[in-house]
Amino acid sequence: MRPRRWTPVLVMLLACLAGCGYHRLDRRPRTAAWMVTGATVRIAGFANRSPRLGLEEAFRKALEHRIVAASPWKLVGQNAASRWVVQGTIERYEVRALGLNLGTSTAKGAAGSASRVEVVVAGSMQLLDGQTGALVIARPSITFSNQYRVDQNFASFDNRELEVLDTLADDFAESFLTQLLEGSD
Repeated sequence: MRPRRWTPVLVMLLACLAGCGYHRLDRRPRTAAWMVTGATVRIAGFANRSPRLGLEEAFRKALEHRIVAASPWKLVGQNAASRWVVQGTIERYEVRALGLNLGTSTAKGAAGSASRVEVVVAGSMQLLDGQTGALVIARPSITFSNQYRVDQNFASFDNRELEVLDTLADDFAESFLTQLLEGSD
């Protein structure tokens, strides 16, 4: 019996017509009230319950940047009226040593210092109705952590700490907005 040349083509055509179940999120109908394009949003002041001063400002700026870059909303000033209000609280900030330098012949002074550290930031976010003040979405205990290599001693981490915080703040803001915009309420 001779093989049919059109059989593989027919199988592929049927597979394409059946679909794979993949759907782009930006083409999915948006049903949540907070996903209206052009609605105004303001970021209320972030609270900081961690011992690290100024941490809330890095997270607020990251959220501002993400809203402007990747949301359907129009960001307004802190004192302006808006349809939606986002507020957050930084609850925890920790730096933990994960590995220790045992010392080498070239860096004996570094013996016992951290070789890797983990930075953990935990916080909560809320989306409020700007007209009624009602809580629309709450995301308690959003936690982010990342590990970083420390060159010679733990003091070198202090030089990179602002860079580390900016990265964690951006990840934090991106995660919160992704959850809102994908409609997981």
